[in-house]
Amino acid sequence: MKRLMYLMAIALGLSLTGCVSFTPLGPIGEPLSAAPSTLDRSAEISDVVISAPDLDDKVRTAGSRQLTDQVSAYVDKSDYFKRIVVFPAKAGDDDVVLKFNLTSLAGKRTMHPAYIPGALVTLTIWIWVDGPIYIDKYDLAGELIIEDRQGKQLARSVEQVKLDKNVGMWNADYLNPRLGGTQLRELIAQLLASATPQLRTPSKELAAHE
Repeated sequence: MKRLMYLMAIALGLSLTGCVSFTPLGPIGEPLSAAPSTLDRSAEISDVVISAPDLDDKVRTAGSRQLTDQVSAYVDKSDYFKRIVVFPAKAGDDDVVLKFNLTSLAGKRTMHPAYIPGALVTLTIWIWVDGPIYIDKYDLAGELIIEDRQGKQLARSVEQVKLDKNVGMWNADYLNPRLGGTQLRELIAQLLASATPQLRTPSKELAAHE
């Protein structure tokens, strides 16, 4: 009986850091693969808008600054466009402006329902063999609008990344202080992959064929 109580104390102690909410803000890192083709246009990245609910102004401001830099670097390395235009340079008449709006940045870590019984029944072997301790829940969503230099909308995509991820002691996310970077990268990748095929041929080329 004493041994059972001891094992229960260990399991409960390891679970005390669960049940927390967090806001994924990267780092999103580099693209996992390059774009299937590169458009013969340059692109300017507007400041990333964070319209996700339940965030204070400081988080929105700091998050927008961080993600604008991260998304600009990501788009540059993804090779969807021939180059990225950065202030003080200005995009040309045939170039485009990318406007990202992140409408949901919800992350939550909860204790896995099988963790306590699993750890007790297996005499904590569950923990050491990487049995799930937490469930990380993600609900990320965003919109990408691509406009020409006159503000005309050329393309629009709306995407969502919603998943539950089991996390054990040996998982890289177990002690990760900045959860959700991978999932946020997936959202940005989906937005680009969905919006860029909608772009029309640059106006000069259209005029040449008319």
